[in-house]
Formats: sequence, structure tokens, C-alpha cells
Amino acid sequence: MKLNKYDQKQIKQASTIALWSLLNLTFLPLLSFIVLLSNINKVAANSFATYHLHFAIKLNLAAATALIFVSALMILFGGLDSGMTWVFVITYFISVHAVFILIAVWTLVRAWAGNKMGYKQE
Repeated sequence: MKLNKYDQKQIKQASTIALWSLLNLTFLPLLSFIVLLSNINKVAANSFATYHLHFAIKLNLAAATALIFVSALMILFGGLDSGMTWVFVITYFISVHAVFILIAVWTLVRAWAGNKMGYKQE
């Protein structure tokens, strides 16, 4: 009995993409994103790996926007000298970063299982 409709090659590609996404959020920020972008032409169109690649790129762009832009705005409006600004920036950065890492881990587990994100599976 086959539980998912994707072959092992697609699941391996999707898992590798999800792992690079997680690495981008943790250990190798810019290098991993370049690897993700270089995979755009290497995966088949409308495949399971393409879905995970697009999801990973969107997730990492959202994380960069949320972490860099919002933290910069907090520092800009709060000032560099205020201690409370740094309390808010560090708390925000750690909390939001942890949420994005959690989503990336969830994506990796879903890729290992041969599933897309969300409840509706096509």
C-alpha cells in the first residue's frame, strides 16, 4: 500500500530543499539562500520539489523581511541609546526567529513524509 503519490527522487529533492531552507534560517544564512535560488532550474516544473522550493524561498524572504526590516524600524524609532529599545528588539528577534525555524522544521518533516504544507493534500 503506497501512502503518498510522490516517488523517492521527488521526496529526496524536496527534503534537501527543506534542509537548505532550515540551514538558511540557522547556520548558513546567505549561502543557503543562494543554493535555494540555484535550484530553481534544477527541479521539474509542477513537481513536489518545486512546491517545496517555492515555499522555502517565500518563507526565507518573509523571515528576512520580518527580522531585518522590523528590527531596523524598532531601532530607528526607539533610538540606539535606549535600553528598552534593545530589550524589545532582542525579544522580538529571538521570538520571531524561533517561529520561522519551527516552520522550517515542520516543512522538513512534511517533505520527509511526502506531504505538502497544510491540511489539503492534492
